[in-house]
Amino acid sequence: MMRKINIHTPVLARIACLLGLACLSSTVQAQEYRDVVFLKNGSVIKGFYKELYPSDSLRMETIDGGVLVCAFSDIERIAKERTQIYVVNTQEADLLPPRVWRPKGYIGSIEYGRDINSSDSHIVTTSLFTVHGYQFNPYFYLGLGLGFQYMEYENGGLRLSFTESTVPLFADVKVHLLKSRIAPFIDGRAGYSVRGFKGVYLNPSAGVSFGISPRTGGYLAIGYSFQKLKGYDEIDKTRLEGMSFRVGLFF
Repeated sequence: MMRKINIHTPVLARIACLLGLACLSSTVQAQEYRDVVFLKNGSVIKGFYKELYPSDSLRMETIDGGVLVCAFSDIERIAKERTQIYVVNTQEADLLPPRVWRPKGYIGSIEYGRDINSSDSHIVTTSLFTVHGYQFNPYFYLGLGLGFQYMEYENGGLRLSFTESTVPLFADVKVHLLKSRIAPFIDGRAGYSVRGFKGVYLNPSAGVSFGISPRTGGYLAIGYSFQKLKGYDEIDKTRLEGMSFRVGLFF
């Protein structure tokens, strides 16, 4: 669309407009500013001037893609302003909240573990756990967990072997020491085995978690496992204890 307003103006007015445009262009950056032409009839034209016709007019490319030719006699003044895109992006950047890892809400996890039992070196324990709970803030988490532990006992010298399982039900408290994507934590679990060899179950540990997204990621932990075992008479032991190793995913 092209519109031309062609009204004769004094030579001094034309020269003043040209000088004004030249000064403004030399003091601002084109990528951050655009031209604003104020007309005497109250209209405001925003865009970028493309050509000057010293005899009578100014050619503008408007922000909606149109083309407008204005006579100098219709122009009251010419100014520069920051582009709307620049202003909006700057404001949005200031308003965006910082990225929060482990935000408030539900978080669940699944976990695989192995225990090295110091009470009896012939016992190997493999564990699967799932924990579900509430993240109160980036630091503090409280949940309930259920596990399945498969124990194998083999003593070739005494020709004894058996397998057994336990199902511990426990409360889990986890505290992250930082609110960053990669953060160390301490964890404490306490509960009771409800199937198989029944008894008290404890597992304090420490580890590090790493976020993939604010609510998903993985973790590694090392700790100390203790389990009271009722009915464990075959090898005259009443408890299992030793180092525990865990690897898990949270979601």
